[in-house]
Amino acid sequence: MVIRLFTLVLLSWLTAHPALAASFSASVDRTRISEQETLTLSLRYEAQVLFQKPDFQPLERDFRILNEQRAQRWVVSNGQRESYTEWLLTLLPLRTGELTIPALSFDGQTTAAIQVQVSPTPASVKQQLQEDFFFVTSVTPPDSLYVQSQLLYTEKLYYRFEHDNAALSELKVTDARVQPLGDVRQYTTVIDGKRLGVYERRFLIFPAVSGELVIPGQRFTARMLNAYDRWSRGQQVSVVSKPLRLNVKPIPAEYPAAPWLPVRNLQAEDFYSTDPASWVAGEAVVHSLTLQADGLPGAQLPAIALPEIPGLRYYPDKNSSDDQMTEQGVVGQASQTVAMVAMQGGELVMPEIRIPWWNTELDRLEYAVLPARTLQIKGSSAAPAAAARPASPAPTASMPATATEIPAAAAWLLGLGVALLLSLGLNLWQWRRARGLPLPGTPKTLAPSRNAQWNALNQACNSNQPAAIRTALLAWVNAGGMGPVATPIHSLGELCRRLNDPRLQNELAALDAHLFSSQPNSAFNGQNLKTLLKSGQFRLQSVSERSVGLYPSG
Repeated sequence: MVIRLFTLVLLSWLTAHPALAASFSASVDRTRISEQETLTLSLRYEAQVLFQKPDFQPLERDFRILNEQRAQRWVVSNGQRESYTEWLLTLLPLRTGELTIPALSFDGQTTAAIQVQVSPTPASVKQQLQEDFFFVTSVTPPDSLYVQSQLLYTEKLYYRFEHDNAALSELKVTDARVQPLGDVRQYTTVIDGKRLGVYERRFLIFPAVSGELVIPGQRFTARMLNAYDRWSRGQQVSVVSKPLRLNVKPIPAEYPAAPWLPVRNLQAEDFYSTDPASWVAGEAVVHSLTLQADGLPGAQLPAIALPEIPGLRYYPDKNSSDDQMTEQGVVGQASQTVAMVAMQGGELVMPEIRIPWWNTELDRLEYAVLPARTLQIKGSSAAPAAAARPASPAPTASMPATATEIPAAAAWLLGLGVALLLSLGLNLWQWRRARGLPLPGTPKTLAPSRNAQWNALNQACNSNQPAAIRTALLAWVNAGGMGPVATPIHSLGELCRRLNDPRLQNELAALDAHLFSSQPNSAFNGQNLKTLLKSGQFRLQSVSERSVGLYPSG
């Protein structure tokens, strides 16, 4: 009893102490719903609250509050203690359209407003209301889908009866990469006066080839319970959704010779560790570059190609990537850092850098641009420290030969032994020749092992030598490094067409652009290609399986 009173007093002190004013935030489980579907609003206050609560009246303009819960939580995670109060409200929208959950205030703190899109109930749902269990699926965008672009697939399973042992089949799509978008959601909805339960799954699908994409039908199984017979084993139910067939467009012909980036938006930013007006010749300056794409994972974004500038040297570092999941899909970010060293004083101009991308919403080619910069380099000449080369080993003094006199008898015995060895060797040579065996001393033509070619590829990547990387990579692939090769592969473009992984295709495109494009790219980093090759098991496809090229035809 004493402990409980102490706790109450402590909590009351914490909530009343003005110096410990806590943050107040709001979030929802969904921002896109259909009419008559509910959503959950979570309000979190970073302190314990015993009796008070926020004013929920502003919510009633566009929503009906169906349920309200409050929880006080104490959480210890990774040695950090968290203590907060959470209100969970079940909201039902009063109309369709763009609704706003207004900002709510509590204890001097205010949440941010949240936009919620409420759409009419699809006709496909109303047409199946007489069914006990039924599927409704949708894709976004419904058309204008390009190879390697993001497709948002939403699958809803509606049910009218209580059940258990519910299971949904695993979504697999041929020639496409499938990525779940969050966990399975379960909520209720009311349509035409009928209360229904809903399971909702969402996936991101990235088609690897152009042509027809088939999303196979999914299966739901469960055991429907008999509410009037507790001893009944129930009825097994099984429902299958209809497959979806979509047309995947190839890379447009007008897209330039560059990594293919079909996204809703692409932004490029860069930052220098030193003010461009304060560079000193011979001193390294870190150049950080970032690409952020709405609709592609960060690992699928290529490194930004930097132009060759006389008097400026690049030393690429490792790149990194990160993804953020939203209601509309993935927002990927790729970051790279390059150490830059000016070799002499004076003015250097870093020209404008343009990264092409395809706007999938407006269906047109656009460019993310890093503006040109003028660099003022202080100092005369850098005279960079030359790499210390190991000194050549000093020649070792040869020992003077010591002449030894051989007695006459020993010389006779030595000559006899040599004659016997020559006779034995001649007989052995004739015996092997008669049986077609390889003769001693015959040079052997052995192809380098796959391991040796992999080691050569690693060494080329470590030293960041693009030409050597290309040679070693093709040799390793033709030796079976990515599976059996029926016909030798002679170019990176041919290799790219035999792969189905966009990340590796982008790295190969960057390497190819570095070697053969008219715009030099000194920022190619062999470490990225090496890391990617070591991280995944890439399988070569047969020629008939592929239809996507490294560059667009024509």
